[in-house]
Amino acid sequence: MITKDFTRVLIETAVERGIRDVTNDPRRSLRRLAEMGKQYSEGRFQKASFGHITNLLKNDDSPYYGMLEKFLATVDHHAIKTFGLNMGYDSWTYGARLIRKESEKREYMLPWVVQIHYDNKRSDGLKASDIDRLIDELKPLGVNTYLIISAHGLEHDPALTDIFRRHSTCAFFLFLKDAQISIDDAEKIKNIGNAVISVNIADSNAMEACRKLKEIRALYVIHYLYKYAETEGFADEENIDRWLSYGSAFIFLIQKDSDRGLAGKFAKESRMEQEYPILVWDVYADIRLVNEMISDTPFIFEVESDGSIRYPEGTGMNILETDIFTVLEKIAPPYCPMDSI
Repeated sequence: MITKDFTRVLIETAVERGIRDVTNDPRRSLRRLAEMGKQYSEGRFQKASFGHITNLLKNDDSPYYGMLEKFLATVDHHAIKTFGLNMGYDSWTYGARLIRKESEKREYMLPWVVQIHYDNKRSDGLKASDIDRLIDELKPLGVNTYLIISAHGLEHDPALTDIFRRHSTCAFFLFLKDAQISIDDAEKIKNIGNAVISVNIADSNAMEACRKLKEIRALYVIHYLYKYAETEGFADEENIDRWLSYGSAFIFLIQKDSDRGLAGKFAKESRMEQEYPILVWDVYADIRLVNEMISDTPFIFEVESDGSIRYPEGTGMNILETDIFTVLEKIAPPYCPMDSI
């Protein structure tokens, strides 16, 4: 029997070689990496995702070629490889299989990603130890992706970096509410390799933060919190140029006043039509999209900094007061089995 660890080593070796080859023949190497991902895919979501990427890269005029070449030339390869494996294999392949198995056994849907608001200055809120414990409980069930919205960055808070290091096969997105992160903290995260730093472009220091992150070859993205009224202006050339000015290959849009993800249609169409040299994602809409690929069941699970459940709304539950499995049993949608994942 081929074990999970052996499969991961095989993929890791192939990815290392593929990233190395990009320097000599970028387009051919990118296509080969996409084909390799498709080859190792075992489920519906993975096959669909890598199949889509393969089809996109058949277009020689795709703006994604230049974007990806620049990304691979300016970002630390250890971070790209580590985060890519954690996301593509541990979360979306091996993890998705575990999530489906455990969800079927428990008869409620497990989330593939957990969103956590974290404010280390709150005396009555989640501590880093609470987040660590939550991951310890959910990781064996296949939940390997965590989006952490940090109110104060990592200043005087080494415990959060320790979480990234301890859970080395997880994929973390660290969303900064401002643009404050020290070079020292960014270097630590880059060296661990399993976390993406996301800069809030609404902050006046965002451009400088992105410049510093690029200088050290950190794996970073940008994000923007939007209101419903702003969605019509996203496709404006001036707006796209502003996003591109931060030098990121990805932008994550987060609806500020709801979890509906109303920019999801715009984000998906921009990716399908390859309109811009930046990949646009809507956090809430695309989390639901992945869940639907796993189980036909959209599920947003988001925890406030005081431990209360933000989404789903109106549950009145708190993970500091009730164990996580009791919480999920009460608030998660019923599991809908599929033929395969």
